[in-house]
Amino acid sequence: MTHLRFLLPGLLSALCLMLGPMAHAQTALALKQRSLAHWHIGTAQYSGITPLGDGRYAVVSDKEPTDGFFIFRIAQSPLTGEVTDVALEGFKGNKQPKVDAAGISIRDCEGVVYVPAFSTLFISGEGDQQILEYDLEGQPTGRKLAVPQCFALDSIYHNYGFEALGYRAETGRFWTTTESTLRADGPAASPSHPGVRNLLRLQSFDHSLAPAGQYAYRMDRGETEKLGSPYIYGVPCLTALPDGRLLILEREANIKGGYLGSTCRCKLFLVDPTQSAQIDASTRLDTLDPNLFMVKKLLAEWTTKVKLSSMDFANYEAMCLGRTLDDGRRTLLLLNDSQGGYSKGPFSLKDYIKVVLLGE
Repeated sequence: MTHLRFLLPGLLSALCLMLGPMAHAQTALALKQRSLAHWHIGTAQYSGITPLGDGRYAVVSDKEPTDGFFIFRIAQSPLTGEVTDVALEGFKGNKQPKVDAAGISIRDCEGVVYVPAFSTLFISGEGDQQILEYDLEGQPTGRKLAVPQCFALDSIYHNYGFEALGYRAETGRFWTTTESTLRADGPAASPSHPGVRNLLRLQSFDHSLAPAGQYAYRMDRGETEKLGSPYIYGVPCLTALPDGRLLILEREANIKGGYLGSTCRCKLFLVDPTQSAQIDASTRLDTLDPNLFMVKKLLAEWTTKVKLSSMDFANYEAMCLGRTLDDGRRTLLLLNDSQGGYSKGPFSLKDYIKVVLLGE
């Protein structure tokens, strides 16, 4: 494109005017999702995944009797990246969990990362707004990330706290954000506030578990015109890359009455903290200069739906890097939350695994 612009001045801007949004070429390829039932994997409420090495992954589910993680073995084709086999090896859980009246862990485990230097995992909880460390048997170690006060439980909108969690050994950085806008930063997109763009704080932590940089992130405006109930619009997961950049998944799920016509739109973005301005807790995001929000690059997007002819609706909440292909491309693995295989009438949600081929 650089050569064309040099040889034919003005051609690039003319193409952008003609193509509009299509001019933003996507550089990742989302493969077709596959049902985990194909490998006889039971239903759950999968919300986080992290690689442990040798094709093994730790997976968290947000409505379990105890906080902890499942161990999955996932095989992918080295040529295409497609998933060829999935096996569930077991569950590692807290032997003394704190539970609610229904016997479910109050932690509401959402995101998980493995830290090789510590041989431990960290799990983010939306129920307590904490990110706690666990050993490989699923027992809390007593350590946790020093979460800034601006992310406290009373600072989030209900059920819109910590979900996303990322980590890279190469950078020694943890990353998290809330699913939606903090109360102090303005309203969150909802049926009562349609058209609002969620404003998020991406927070990093170093190996001492102390806060590092914080950055302002602005979601795309929701595409849904008529909001159903529930309407879920936020960032459910992120993945840290070896070079310090981050992959951010934006998700907009609109559930219509009777379910028919319900949709879930997912957009995968790339951001670079090293090219972004840092902020602190005193910075109000709803009055922040728009130029100080992180620059986003759209890599891929897809939509799943509830239709009479097909039922592929999938609310993706778990994401991590998968295997590297023989040609050098990286893959991304995603799992959806089926609400434990929720069903009503003729409609039944399924647990899916999805692969995205990264072009960068």
